[in-house]
Formats: sequence, structure tokens, C-alpha cells
Amino acid sequence: MHGERRLFDALDTRIVLVGMGTPRQAESFRKAHGLTFTIICDPHKHLYKTYGLLKAGITDIVSPKTFISGLRALGKGHLPGVPVGDVMQLSGVFLIGKDSVIRYAHYSMDIADYPAVADIIQKGYER
Repeated sequence: MHGERRLFDALDTRIVLVGMGTPRQAESFRKAHGLTFTIICDPHKHLYKTYGLLKAGITDIVSPKTFISGLRALGKGHLPGVPVGDVMQLSGVFLIGKDSVIRYAHYSMDIADYPAVADIIQKGYER
């Protein structure tokens, strides 16, 4: 997403990442990936629960889809890091307007389920 930041800026949208790590871990992640996004540390998963994000089952972690997705990521030079927090917690992507209205929501169905940035941007312009 960082490479597409200008597209989000055109939507007058600010990107905020939420993770389960500590502020120190978040800063290390930011530096390792060259990010400038705001990062919220949510080790007790309050936001995950508030937004109704799902939990993975074992078949969501060990499946052909996640295996292939992992191989693709490795092929692009992305190495897995040390997990932080609840590894069974699935993620989501939300566009929330300045009026606090959710303009777009994607609830991951497994650990490899992430929407394409182009789809997020398109949905942001549809509102």
C-alpha cells in the first residue's frame, strides 16, 4: 500500500495500520519496511473485536491457497517475520470517512485474503 500512497492521498484518506505488537515493535516494523503510516498498537485486540474481524481455523492457515500465496510472496522477496500476537486473528481493510462512516470494508476469510489496492481505491471513489 505504501507504494500506492498517492492514490489514497487523492481520496483524502489517511492510512492507519493496526497491529498487536508493542510501540517498539511497531517502530521496528515501520523502519524495516520504510513506512510513514500511523500505526496503532492494539495488543488486546479491541479494534479487531469492535470491527468484527474473524478468527482463523487451522484450515485457513494450512491450505493450498495460503501455501501458494506464501510461495508468491517468497518469490517477490518477502520473507516471513516472527509472528506477534494472536496468529489466528484475521485482518481486514476499511476506508472510513472523516464523518466516521465506513466507506469500504473487507473482512479477510483466511490469512492470504487481502484485497487488491486497485479495488480499495475504486470503492473509495464510488462513494
